[in-house]
Amino acid sequence: MAVVRKRGEFFGRAVAAGEWADLLLSETAYARGTFLPNHRHEEPYLTFVLDGAYREHVPGETRTCTARTLIVHAPGEMHEDDFAERRARCLNIVLGTAFTRRLGEASHVLARGGVFTDTLVASIGRRAAAELRHGDAAAPLIVEGLMLELFGLLSRREVVERRVPSWVAEARAIVERDFRGTIALAEVARMVNVHPVSLARGFRQHAGTTVGEYVRQLRIAYARERIAAGVPLSTVAAEAGFADQSHFTRTFTRAVGVTPTAYRRGAC
Repeated sequence: MAVVRKRGEFFGRAVAAGEWADLLLSETAYARGTFLPNHRHEEPYLTFVLDGAYREHVPGETRTCTARTLIVHAPGEMHEDDFAERRARCLNIVLGTAFTRRLGEASHVLARGGVFTDTLVASIGRRAAAELRHGDAAAPLIVEGLMLELFGLLSRREVVERRVPSWVAEARAIVERDFRGTIALAEVARMVNVHPVSLARGFRQHAGTTVGEYVRQLRIAYARERIAAGVPLSTVAAEAGFADQSHFTRTFTRAVGVTPTAYRRGAC
């Protein structure tokens, strides 16, 4: 039988917490080897994985929850979490009744839950976590705005996905998972069972960018996050999948408008 957690009560070690505008926020750290037994929360809530990774088991599905992903938990959803391989740091946001009512039709995404991997979604999670830590008088308004922006994005994505071939979402998920390694167009096409020409044309049509350009966007977004975290630039270049540091510097500067070194100075 699943344990019912109290409102805002999460396993793990609380790093920061706050409650604003019917939103209850909790940044929580989980040590490697932690296992959370089957449990549920009465209200819907969001989990942004800020760092690390874990697996979540829900009836009929195992979710892979990696850094820069969002997990939407439906009200009363039973789940258990396994941090056997890595530690993790998450931002949990409980959505109160008044807030979900304001969402209107956009709240439909809460009924089915799921995992969302998207650079814009990940950015919203990082910004919300920063506001929780900052905690000044403007933070509640900013966080509420971020959550409304998030559900706008999720609703739009839901509408678009109804019109998009399923293999496009599969290809996008593969790229988002493997962007730091070597990605071959032919291999992605084989994995989603379409011709490489169809993949190239369809991905650009529905995702608004080529596969190669999307890989570059993901690498730059990842690099910006790691630079802001204080990771050495040589390490960032290698982790993000660039051939060498000079290639990283050229690509980053062209995309962002400043060198990685200058970006680090501005981020610190």
